[in-house]
Amino acid sequence: MNTEKPVAPPLSPRASQAVHRSLSPRQEAASRDVDTLIRCGRELLTRGEPARVADIVAAAGLSNDAFYRYFRSKGDFVDAVVEEGGHRLVAYLRRKIDAATTPEDALRAGIAAILSQAVDPEIAAATRNVVASAGGRSHAPKVREDLETTLAQVLAGPITELGSTDPERDSLTTSILLLASMEHLLWKDASDFDADSEVEHIVGYVRRGLRT
Repeated sequence: MNTEKPVAPPLSPRASQAVHRSLSPRQEAASRDVDTLIRCGRELLTRGEPARVADIVAAAGLSNDAFYRYFRSKGDFVDAVVEEGGHRLVAYLRRKIDAATTPEDALRAGIAAILSQAVDPEIAAATRNVVASAGGRSHAPKVREDLETTLAQVLAGPITELGSTDPERDSLTTSILLLASMEHLLWKDASDFDADSEVEHIVGYVRRGLRT
């Protein structure tokens, strides 16, 4: 005897649209809630203020139930804040690279954009506060891996134009190098740090690697 359950046929286009219409208001409300939580949480975290879940939901005008509807824990929430910051960094990097007129200038602009996260005093302080709020853990491994990959995709254009024979791997290696350099600078005294010199040093390092 055949005991397999019958497979439901796929919904027709009109039926699918009806389902989508029923879910849309809830999806839009959820998007607004999550955006508000992340925005308010980011403002608290970057200022170094107390950021318990109670503080975050109070700033957002939402409830604890709403918070835990979207995030498993405060750590999960901080990862979302870090990930959102990564998306903003990628957008900034893309604008800087797109504005450059030569591949080397594009590479230089990209390197400067990433290092600015540690060199600019205001941005660096905000980043350190977010990391401290995570107990010294700057991000979940998957968040870091996704950021490395996305930055590599943006850097691939100028690196390819500069003569890379393996742009995918070279771009990822450069991305990892830049994020590690940025994090190293983030925690050292940058009062006497020459950002332009560091940018030129890394540009030269990458260029020599590509020529090799």
